[in-house]
Order: sequence, then structure tokens, then C-alpha cells
Amino acid sequence: MTTCWIGVAAGRHVEIAVRDGFAMFAHGKHAAARRLASGDWVAYYSPRDGMDEGAELRAFTAIGRVLPGEPAERVMTPLQTGWSRAMKWLDATPADIYPLLDQLSFVTNRRHWGMYFRKSLFSVPEADFRLIASAMGVSVDAKP
Repeated sequence: MTTCWIGVAAGRHVEIAVRDGFAMFAHGKHAAARRLASGDWVAYYSPRDGMDEGAELRAFTAIGRVLPGEPAERVMTPLQTGWSRAMKWLDATPADIYPLLDQLSFVTNRRHWGMYFRKSLFSVPEADFRLIASAMGVSVDAKP
């Protein structure tokens, strides 16, 4: 069964993931990478350009599909490794979250919409994921 996921990461980190063809969640925790299966869809939401600094983005910044294979360890910094999944990223345009907030079914309280994105990785209904993909200018197929 294909699952649709939202990962939350700084824009600069997403750029590296897209460039190098991987996805990482929860600061590289193995349990997070294990939650995804081959063929699952992932969209990254980036609140800011950097982790605690940089411009506010508040946008979906990448979208793609998990490739076959198991989670793999990769170097995050010279002294730190983390677990990742191989990804096929689509050529997509970042999408501002604000126009989507009233349409996303998992955002049940628009006033506190940011609380839904406090997790590093969470699943969403396929209809919500398709809405995000459309806003990013791409089409996603539910079949692996």
C-alpha cells in the first residue's frame, strides 16, 4: 500500500536532499526512515531556509517517490551520521502553504495550522497529497 508523507525540514537541507537523491527525517533517526516503504510519496514542507535562522519559506519545497531499498546511513556532518531513504524527486515548483490551508483535510484548526507541522514526518490522505502536488505543478500517480 502506498502512503503519502509530509517531511518537515529547512529549505537548505531539502536542497541537499534533492541534489543528492535522498530523504532524511527526525535528524536522521533510523525509526523515521524505516516508516517509509518503496513507492511511498514524500513532500517536504520547509518553514524556514535554515534550521533556526534564514528567511521564512512556509512552503512545500520538494516532492518525490521513495525508491526500492532499505534505509541507509549517510554522513550528515563530519561527526554525525543519519539514516536516509533513496528518492526520485520530481521537477516541481515550491508552493506557498497559505493558499492550501483551508483545503487540507488534516488542518482542522486553521488558527493553529503550524502545530500540524511540528512533527518531522507524518502521513496525510492521498487527496491532500494530490492537492499539494498540483500546487507544486506536478501530477502524482497512486500506483507504484
